[in-house]
Amino acid sequence: MRSSLLSIGVLALVVGPLGVACSVAAEDDAEASDSALTDDELAGKALAIMGAKVPGAQQQCNRCHDVNTATLKKWQADYKTTVAFLSDDSKSVDERINYMRRDPADPTSTFAPAKLGFLSAGTHFGGSAAVDATRTPATYKHAQILKKLFAGKDDEFAKFRTNTLMPIEPEYDRLSASEYNAISTWLDKGMPKLTELLPEEARPTTCTDDFPQLKAHATEMKSKSWASVNKDNRVPMFACDAGAKPVDCFKQQFGGKDIFADAATKDYGKSWAQDGSTVRVLRELSYKTFYWTRTSADGRFVANGMSGGGSDGAVIADLAASLASGGPKTRDIAASAKYDPDFWPDNKGFMFQGTPNGGVYCAQSLLTNPATTRVSFNEPQCSKLDTIGLYQTVGQRIGDNSVADHFVVNGKFASDNPGQTSSDHDLEPTFGPDAKAIIRVMFAQGNDAESGYQVKQSVELNTPFEGDIMMSRSSTLLGARVAGEHGQLGYMVRQVSGTFANDGYRFTLKPIGRICMAGNKANFSFDERFLVTHHYLTRADFASDAEFASYKEKGASDIYITDFVTGKKQRITHMKAGQFALFPHFRSDGWLYFMVRDASGATKKEFIAASDWAIRQTEATPTP
Repeated sequence: MRSSLLSIGVLALVVGPLGVACSVAAEDDAEASDSALTDDELAGKALAIMGAKVPGAQQQCNRCHDVNTATLKKWQADYKTTVAFLSDDSKSVDERINYMRRDPADPTSTFAPAKLGFLSAGTHFGGSAAVDATRTPATYKHAQILKKLFAGKDDEFAKFRTNTLMPIEPEYDRLSASEYNAISTWLDKGMPKLTELLPEEARPTTCTDDFPQLKAHATEMKSKSWASVNKDNRVPMFACDAGAKPVDCFKQQFGGKDIFADAATKDYGKSWAQDGSTVRVLRELSYKTFYWTRTSADGRFVANGMSGGGSDGAVIADLAASLASGGPKTRDIAASAKYDPDFWPDNKGFMFQGTPNGGVYCAQSLLTNPATTRVSFNEPQCSKLDTIGLYQTVGQRIGDNSVADHFVVNGKFASDNPGQTSSDHDLEPTFGPDAKAIIRVMFAQGNDAESGYQVKQSVELNTPFEGDIMMSRSSTLLGARVAGEHGQLGYMVRQVSGTFANDGYRFTLKPIGRICMAGNKANFSFDERFLVTHHYLTRADFASDAEFASYKEKGASDIYITDFVTGKKQRITHMKAGQFALFPHFRSDGWLYFMVRDASGATKKEFIAASDWAIRQTEATPTP
């Protein structure tokens, strides 16, 4: 799947046309016992299997995860903690099984690869004959731990193996028993010779805010961003009456009551809006979401992975049903996908990952068609996008026609699907000096969005110590988290310059700003003035131990925004303890959508919410 192994994964999906699957598949019975190898031999063997920069490395796992010293130390710590907990007979079977769930307090919660560490790389073995107590003792030991733990719970074991399968896509080989044995044996020995075989240059240690060029960029884009283009093209924004200002959207009523309630009128949401803003509750969901949320440019469609969705592992909510005649209704379009939706800024196309065809582009007309109840990704409006990596973001060249070139960007990532507990925290970045941004260029196959797109070019650009890369809608900016010596060092923003020649695009990157702020993956507004993220709260976010006490017990996350024009960094929500504001994403007019997962006990629900903070900020201080 798309999670890391060990922090969430060693075997993330391979991307790029030159990618090699993260396993050689074949067993080599003639190999010497791993326990008999010297430390140098064992370390070299394990590192080569994982694709580290050592002689003989044949794998490409590091296309998604940096196999560097910092990463491996985290992976080993998670792995050893997991194996120790699962081996503790003083804990009940149910306690040990539930420990591996996203929410240990909820026995219906899905299993989290992040809780397993490297064990995720071996859950596919089960009772395989390839696992031999003599030839692969470490693999056999772990297989037996899981087999005994799930004894008599065959259905639950099947769910567990499905949830934690690494990698999940069938076209990529998984570790063989001997490969898993070599790596786990090395981890158990404490990763001897790691620093000798895999030396690492010094990581960044400081961060200083740098806004002047970011402000200049916002000014330059004021009249030519996708926010401006869509406004000029009169793309209608969802729940906005004709001629209304953006701040006046979402005020429709039915039976004298707001269809999209002001969160301040709800007991669970009284504190959500901050700094003079308004938060609207757009939907109370009847399902649980999975990984991130993305919104169409007009705000009508909201797409997520869906926990427990079976073959239809995703859902696209059509908020327009809320305004149907006769009163609010719901329309949820099932999607045969798993995660990572995104929508192009012209409001004409969207994509999903984890479909039967991998990454797929579809024309948005498929969703606006009222007859569509399910998307299989085999429809005529859909086209397969080869070699698209996970945690992608999309951009689009602002051109003079409807089929201007499209772009998809991804790089090294940390996987984030919170379990709604106090253990959730900002993801620890371990991106190394060889980290890269991968830009893929999509060219139209016809004269309109209905004809689809194909990836025709892939370009790698160096972004040392940077990952979780996100692209602005015009494709002119990249924002990335910086992995410092002691954790995240804010965000680096780079300007993307691209020139087109007969043989394709030539891209260059130039740093134009730094933002020293805690958080996770970040997104840009359509006018390219704001950067937004979500941040899991810590003691540093509170004035006293007393204020932090309930949050320390239950956890929470809030939405944080940076304004390039004013340099203001603002916490724009204030969730209760046990409430998680997640995955913020702008629509074209400046409304900011985000998810709220409420585990506080008040509702146990999930909500689609929207904030007008950025709109009010722009009204108060217009972009120069």
